[in-house]
Amino acid sequence: MEKPSRIAAGILAVFAMMFLTGCTKEEQREAADQYQQQAEYYTEGNSYFEAQKAMNQALEQTPKDKELQEAAEKINQEAAKMRQYNETMAAAMEAIEKDDAKALDELQMSREGKELAKMAEETGNYVYLPDGGATGKGIGIYVFDNCDCRQWYYGDYMEGKREGSGIWYYVSSHTQDGSLYKEVYDGQWSQDVPNGKGHQLIALGDTVDTDQKFKVKNGLFYGKYKIKDTLEDGTVVTGKYRLKKGKYVTISDEELTANNFEVPGEPHLAIAFLYNEAGDLKSCKMVYAEDATKGVKHFYSQDQ
Repeated sequence: MEKPSRIAAGILAVFAMMFLTGCTKEEQREAADQYQQQAEYYTEGNSYFEAQKAMNQALEQTPKDKELQEAAEKINQEAAKMRQYNETMAAAMEAIEKDDAKALDELQMSREGKELAKMAEETGNYVYLPDGGATGKGIGIYVFDNCDCRQWYYGDYMEGKREGSGIWYYVSSHTQDGSLYKEVYDGQWSQDVPNGKGHQLIALGDTVDTDQKFKVKNGLFYGKYKIKDTLEDGTVVTGKYRLKKGKYVTISDEELTANNFEVPGEPHLAIAFLYNEAGDLKSCKMVYAEDATKGVKHFYSQDQ
C-alpha cells in the first residue's frame, strides 16, 4: 500500500496549495492527474470499484477533459464486468455452503459461469472475498492448462493464498450416463495447498466411492486406513492399507503367490488382503495403475 499513500500525500499537498492561493486550472489539472494515477494503480490490482471512485474525483477537477472521460468509461465497463463476476462467485459460494452440486454445475455451465472461467484463464484463477482485500473468507475458481474443468475453493485466505480451513469442490455432469459426479475435500490448508487433516467424498450420482478422513501433506494422502468390501456371494470382508505420498504401499507378487492369489498379467498394485468376520482370508483388493495415486484433485502431480 506504499504507492497509494504517496499518491494521497501528493493530492493533499495540491489541495493545501489550492486553499492558500486559490484554485487555478493548472492546479485542477495537477489534482486530476494525481487522482488518475491512483485510479490506474487500483486498476492494476483489479480494484475497479476503488478505481471508479478515484476517476470520478479526477473528473470533478477537469470534467471536460475528453481523454479523462474515455479512461473513466473504460474503467466503468471493467467495473460492470467485475460486478457480474462477483455476483456469480457469491452464487457459487452459496451452492457450496449448501453442498448443492447440481446448482454449482448449472452455474458453471451458464453464460456467466463460462465468462468467469474464461477471464480466470488469464491468470489461472479468480478469487473473490465479500469483505474485500486478500485476507479472510472467500471463494476462488481455478482453471488448468491440462484439464477442461472448473474447480472451486471456498474457505480461508491469507494474502491471496489458501490458508486455514477450506473446501475444494469439483462437480461435472459430463459423465457417460449423465449422472452428476462430484469430488469434495474439506479440511486444512497451508501454503496454498491441502495440508493437515481432511475428509474426502467422491460420488457418482447416488453411488459413493470414497467417504473417508485422511492425513494430507501437500495434497497427497498418508497413513493407515481401513477398507470394507462385499464379495459376489454377499460375504462382507475387511482389510487395511497404507498410503505414503499418495501411493499405496504394495504387496509383493511373492506374497500373492504364497497366499494362493493369481498374479495379474497387467500392471497392478495389491493393496490389502481382505478377511471375513471369521478371520478367513477371502480376497485381495487390486488397484490398477490409473487408480494408484490418492490425494486432493489437481495436487496429485506435485513433487514430494
